Amino acid sequence: MITAAGMTFAQEWNYARLVLIYGGNIPLNFNSINRYTQGLEILEGTIVGVTLADSNQVGHDLTGFDLNIRAFNGATEILGDANSIDLDVIRIKAENYLGFGIGFTTSGYQDLSSGWTTICSYTDPNPAFTDLVWDTHQLGISYECGKPVAAGGNGTLLGEPPDYYRVEVELELIPTGPGF
Repeated sequence: MITAAGMTFAQEWNYARLVLIYGGNIPLNFNSINRYTQGLEILEGTIVGVTLADSNQVGHDLTGFDLNIRAFNGATEILGDANSIDLDVIRIKAENYLGFGIGFTTSGYQDLSSGWTTICSYTDPNPAFTDLVWDTHQLGISYECGKPVAAGGNGTLLGEPPDYYRVEVELELIPTGPGF
């Protein structure tokens, strides 16, 4: 809020924010034959808090949010020091870690891709939106890599060249409701 010469100016917009609580760097180490053949799953490797506040401005009513993921900056492959592999060897999901309850839906594991993919949604079941605060509303982000197709994954990493691969993942919080 800015006050100047007896006049007050304030922004009256809705507010959305993600807070990284835990797990900014997730190592997927394939250091045994079992991990190459069975894959690797890291449950709730990243915890993020969600803050979403409705300004009560007519025509911009919040009802909830969608959470989207993609490879950072639209990357098309996972790069190693000398090799690269397809993005879809990594799958990601989001689940209610704290506070969402009714109104929360997850899409289950989704392939990492260069385009935005929705991994979960929340719609407030109350007629009037209740603001969300990061310390009471949290999401657990889980990762899966190299899981066999028979076990519901995208396939093992057997046959892929050994390397130190790395990829960054972006999360995008999209408010939903009339006017969005």
